[in-house]
Amino acid sequence: MENIDRLINNDEVISINNKEDNVLLGHHTYKANEFLHRLGEHIDRHKIDRWIVDGVPCQLLSPNQNWQSGKIKICVQFIPDRPESVLDDIRKNIEDC
Repeated sequence: MENIDRLINNDEVISINNKEDNVLLGHHTYKANEFLHRLGEHIDRHKIDRWIVDGVPCQLLSPNQNWQSGKIKICVQFIPDRPESVLDDIRKNIEDC
């Protein structure tokens, strides 16, 4: 099974064990929506929904492309440490022999 970067669902639980990396919350385990809510407390109350839920209208300029209209919003993304490969199971079986 191949793991890829993905956006985290609001109900999924995040655990950050390094206290120095917990910049918004005093505890190390919390749901993604709790993290986003706390982040929203640092954004003007009238802009929270726009930045976290709806997205803010913007334009994006990427290298070698024209300006593209769209929205930008704050989200939480999970990046696995190491993508799993279908070959990993085969390699493990060979090593165990």
